[in-house]
Amino acid sequence: MKKIVALMLALVMLLCMCGAALAADKVSYTLLPFSNSVYEPYIYEGLVGMLKVQKMADVEIEWQPILGSRDEQPALYLAMLASGNYPDVIQAQHNNMYAGGVSQLFADGIIIELNDVIDKYMPNYKALLEAHPEVAKTLKDDQGRYLYFTVINPGSTPDERVAFTWYGLQGRKDWMENVGIEEMPTTIDGWYEMLVAFRDLDPNGNGEQDEIPFDGGASGYTYFMPAYDILNGAYINPETGKVGIGEYTQNYKAFLETMSKWYAEGLVKDIWKDDGTTAGDEEKDANIYADLAGSWKGLSNYWEQRLPQVLEKNPNADFIAFPWIVDANGVAYGTDYNFSYGDRFTTVITVDCKNVEAAARLIDTMFTEEGTNCTTWGIEQGDDILTIPETAWCQGNGTYTVDENGVKHETEWANQMTENFYDGAFANKYRYAMSHVSFPRWGAGDYLAATREPNYVASAKLWGEASNALEYPAAIVLSVDAQKAAAPQLDEINAYINDMTKKFITGEEPLTNFDGYMDQLQKMGIEDLIAAYQAAYDQFMAR
Repeated sequence: MKKIVALMLALVMLLCMCGAALAADKVSYTLLPFSNSVYEPYIYEGLVGMLKVQKMADVEIEWQPILGSRDEQPALYLAMLASGNYPDVIQAQHNNMYAGGVSQLFADGIIIELNDVIDKYMPNYKALLEAHPEVAKTLKDDQGRYLYFTVINPGSTPDERVAFTWYGLQGRKDWMENVGIEEMPTTIDGWYEMLVAFRDLDPNGNGEQDEIPFDGGASGYTYFMPAYDILNGAYINPETGKVGIGEYTQNYKAFLETMSKWYAEGLVKDIWKDDGTTAGDEEKDANIYADLAGSWKGLSNYWEQRLPQVLEKNPNADFIAFPWIVDANGVAYGTDYNFSYGDRFTTVITVDCKNVEAAARLIDTMFTEEGTNCTTWGIEQGDDILTIPETAWCQGNGTYTVDENGVKHETEWANQMTENFYDGAFANKYRYAMSHVSFPRWGAGDYLAATREPNYVASAKLWGEASNALEYPAAIVLSVDAQKAAAPQLDEINAYINDMTKKFITGEEPLTNFDGYMDQLQKMGIEDLIAAYQAAYDQFMAR
């Protein structure tokens, strides 16, 4: 009898051990929501996409979101780090919110290096890095260490480039029609002809010559600089491959000659406010809404965010996106892509992580094709994850389907859940697809291209056709302190450039004095600043 009891006890213990072995590993996951988090406390545990990721990884997430308004979140984040008690994983805008960013988090002993973790526990992520060395280079630091995970955008297709080509030149399509312009301008000469027509032919139809052909507010005039093979600030010279400062070149003089001519002829207005500071979006938007501006620097969402108000003034109004202007060699360069393979949200594993293998397995799952679908599209219609109690709110509805061509589409139910995206239903978007929370993932440009407003997508794709070869790599972060160490008169240099640019364009200072302007910048130490940018660039390229 004693043997039977002992055997039964042993069996019970074995079953308990098996049960423990079968239980999912747990990972505490702290994140800062993308926006104000009034709805966040109840939303994460029911995310169908993340429930699927957890099932695939056999990891249970213990959600620990930092809740508060955008203004409150930075202080709450820093307080959490100052406490010395860290969750296993933290997802936040570390480089913006922690002095020194991710590198300093590592130096301060808060997070771990990930090289060995990737080698041991993350086969999917490792394979992606090996297949895309250009991506791997940007995610390392100068010592060859991986310290974080992020959304990785390969940027190799038009759909993928939609994610970072938000800005470009825009204007009034109806004005073009009213003055008989049938083709979009692609050259400086073509733009001049269009702007003259906007000035002289009363395109807004009010009988007055009150049109602003190009509104230069919010530094919109700098969007013509790529046509001269330069950018505002640090850029890469396309001929030499060396770093330069756009405003410290002879090409800048040619650009200023065009801008001063256009300004003198009334083709460019509202670059500066009465106090001499650069006009901002408010001044530009006021001219757009008043049916006065014919072209400007704009965002892909202007069809949603600006056009409705213009239509109240002019029911025939319509916007159009212009391609980037070609240079003398017929090459179209762009600016403000902020092209980066990474995202501003980064995810780190802390030194307090109790199960690094589980945390790595969870994040590695997000980088699989199915994991990326989960964090962007949600759950495919018919997935068995929809049958578990945690997804009862879905009522058995998936959020996307895949057609016979492999193209994904939102389900009607998901579309209804998010149809008022700009009118307060943002929380619903979070409930099934986390694209705006920036979980680590690879690509998913098809989600953005398929779910954004058509003009948003079309304009971003058009702007994405231009080369970003002029842009100084966004992965290189040369801090203000580093810039000031190289050029102590940094603030004075920037102020001098801004002041002289205004004077050259408005005619207050003749362009015959441009050489004196260049000499003064040299005396102020701008070449030392360029050298600092060049050294950082060389170090980056040598990774």
